[in-house]
Amino acid sequence: MAVLTDDDRLWPSAGDPPDAGDPHPAAPRGAGLEEATRSLLRTIEGEIIPRLMLAHAAGPAGSSANTRQPTQADIDRLCELALGNDAQAALRFVRGLIADGLSLEAAYLDLLAPAARGAGAAWEDDRCSFTDVTIGLWRLQAVMHELRGAGGPPRHAFDAPRCILLRVTPGEQHGFGLTIVAEFFRRAGWTVHDEVSEAGTDPVDNVSDQYFDVVGLSLSAERHLDTLARTIHAIRKMSRNRHIGVLVGGPMIDQNPDWVVRVGADASARDARHAVQQAQCMLGLLVAQH
Repeated sequence: MAVLTDDDRLWPSAGDPPDAGDPHPAAPRGAGLEEATRSLLRTIEGEIIPRLMLAHAAGPAGSSANTRQPTQADIDRLCELALGNDAQAALRFVRGLIADGLSLEAAYLDLLAPAARGAGAAWEDDRCSFTDVTIGLWRLQAVMHELRGAGGPPRHAFDAPRCILLRVTPGEQHGFGLTIVAEFFRRAGWTVHDEVSEAGTDPVDNVSDQYFDVVGLSLSAERHLDTLARTIHAIRKMSRNRHIGVLVGGPMIDQNPDWVVRVGADASARDARHAVQQAQCMLGLLVAQH
């Protein structure tokens, strides 16, 4: 089973800025460039804005519906700043919007994520280089990490700790969106193990070494569908928690909701907000059944 390595990542984690020393890094040409562009945009669409899907999902408490919402001009400006020359400008801009009433939740899902998509689109339209978009995406992820803690301490409303493992399907790339999902679970009081904490390991090994209540897996490309199904089967077989809940998501699941059953998962959700709620509801059902 494939294991994600640092070389497989489309862009670095927030702690490892990309090397911008070479202004003209090697890049694929012709058909190779077109495929690389499509691959980047698939990852942006599937990872940066996780399109997890589950019916009957209601917004969780603490929704940002009554707070300031980012405008398209805000999104465009953040994208421009992330691709600019001032490394701190994007963070200052987002902090200013938060001071003006933008919630942390809305900053993650309604501002940072669309801005990242805009950066990918800028590359597709030849308005910036591959180096520019890579650095821009890293800056947006760094902004998210800097904002951690801005909303106060995580909630701890559970009688017992709840632990979730969030991983990409083996063979796929770590993206910004999974980091957003992880942050939402942390804010809800869950203990989270993700691509950062478990880098270089296999999710099957993770669940066999440690007890998890739920595992969440993302799928961005149809070619990894069978790998996802095999991974879930192995997780259920090897997990220390014999009743572990399995949540799946990504654009392929969104477009093909019947695949939830096909890969052997328990549920999915349409975005990071609902992913938290659905994981908690799913866990409650599993506890009631067993």
